[in-house]
Amino acid sequence: MNIYHSLCPSCGNEADHLMDGTAIAVRCVHCGYWAGELSEAQERRLKRHQGRRMGSGNGETHSILSPEEYWALTYLIRLAKSDTGQSARVANFLLSWWNSASCGAFALTDLWGLDDEITQAMQVVIRFLCRRQVYPDTLGFKDDFQAIIRQWRPHLLEEEA
Repeated sequence: MNIYHSLCPSCGNEADHLMDGTAIAVRCVHCGYWAGELSEAQERRLKRHQGRRMGSGNGETHSILSPEEYWALTYLIRLAKSDTGQSARVANFLLSWWNSASCGAFALTDLWGLDDEITQAMQVVIRFLCRRQVYPDTLGFKDDFQAIIRQWRPHLLEEEA
């Protein structure tokens, strides 16, 4: 099941559009608009997704990032700091934002090897970057990105020394 965001046909706010094969459902957390049928598993996934969109509930806030953007970015950072094939692709994505000239660009074909939840988090970050032209260190994530560089691009640290 994929979850996309578009406008609610009832109130015009951003709503979740779910697609699973040919079945489509729409749910708006703002006005309660609902269309379509979901299985129990689909309903659980939607609730997890909407919980992240509306804030994690753990009190973490950011002065610039919305709760959804904060969740997406910190989720991607956690993945990039782990050690899997998907982690390497996520690190490529994040480091291309940090400095594509020295860290390398992100190959769009890397998206083919990622789970839907990861690509959706990347989409949230991309939408944020389209609105706000900032680098991750200005958002308070410099230490995280330096840790990702140490893990995936250690040669860059040797060049600085």
